[in-house]
Amino acid sequence: MKGIIYSLTALVMMAPSVFATEIETRSLDELYAAAIAEGGELVLRAGGDKADQADYYLNMFKARFPKIKLSHSVDLSFYHASRYDNALEKGGAADVPDILQLQTLHDYDYYGERGLLESYKPKNWDKVYPDYKDPHGHWTGLFGVSFSNMINIDVIDEDKAPRDAMDYLDPALKGKVVLVYPHSDDAVLYQFWNLKEKYGWEYLEKLVATKPTWVRGTSMPYVAVNNGWYGASFTTSWAFVPYPNSDARFMLPKQDYFLTWFQVAAIPTHAKHKAAAKLYLNWMLSEEFQGKWLQWPVRMDIAAPGGYKPLREHNTSPADFHRFMLKRDMIERFRLQMEQLIGPIEGVSPLEMDYKVKP
Repeated sequence: MKGIIYSLTALVMMAPSVFATEIETRSLDELYAAAIAEGGELVLRAGGDKADQADYYLNMFKARFPKIKLSHSVDLSFYHASRYDNALEKGGAADVPDILQLQTLHDYDYYGERGLLESYKPKNWDKVYPDYKDPHGHWTGLFGVSFSNMINIDVIDEDKAPRDAMDYLDPALKGKVVLVYPHSDDAVLYQFWNLKEKYGWEYLEKLVATKPTWVRGTSMPYVAVNNGWYGASFTTSWAFVPYPNSDARFMLPKQDYFLTWFQVAAIPTHAKHKAAAKLYLNWMLSEEFQGKWLQWPVRMDIAAPGGYKPLREHNTSPADFHRFMLKRDMIERFRLQMEQLIGPIEGVSPLEMDYKVKP
């Protein structure tokens, strides 16, 4: 009997190493060959609010792997998640993508706990920041995104640009600020939650009283500021290194906390083209891509562009944003508070907007 107990104990102690998902060892070329042999197709659903939002990196992927037929759609992450849910209601035989790439981080916890995501660790997985990957390999962060101050220095002098929350109460900015309705986007809602936590509800009231232009979708502010229609926003993202011939600049706060998350991807268990999905994840974690991303790389061994210090040395926390996204009851209550303060969301869906027209 004692021997049996010892044997069971040894098996339990061995279990993590015996059953752990191994990190991929194949090269990109070997993975490419496997994806072609599988049929050479890849279906990806990417979270976003502008149709061309994924083109920057998907065009690189298509150029690198021209024999892969890539089909993708960009839409709000909660719509992609609900479509996956609907497909599962039908048994997952159709309408399931090969890659789910969402901002709604709580969805990965939900799907992972129910065995709906493949356990897979791409090559270089061990170099990804610990907080930005699932230890079982159910999901992996691909690239970092920060929302902070985007400024047009032709509209607002660079030395007078708002950097911290109190700066946005300056009367000189009247008519020059464009912000996303916080009750339309969880990432922006998180920003407003943190403003409330630090400066109190009174600050939010004062900010709303400055009458910024409110828009749907986090893409419109960067289009509007880049075009010089407005001078500033803190509810959008932009490249760390300024684009040639652009007056737009991305500026982190001097003191305040700011939002960062890592866009995460996973392979659904019902995916039809898992070899192609693995190729995609491995390429996204490769130095080929990580070294070209516009903001924070997800790998610890690759430097951020523009001379930025590593993410962990800044006043931001992707892990905290993930924790926030799990608190759905709190989020929904605060969302309704923001609607009462600002008013109902107006305008068409971000995917239907005319980005050539000033909001």
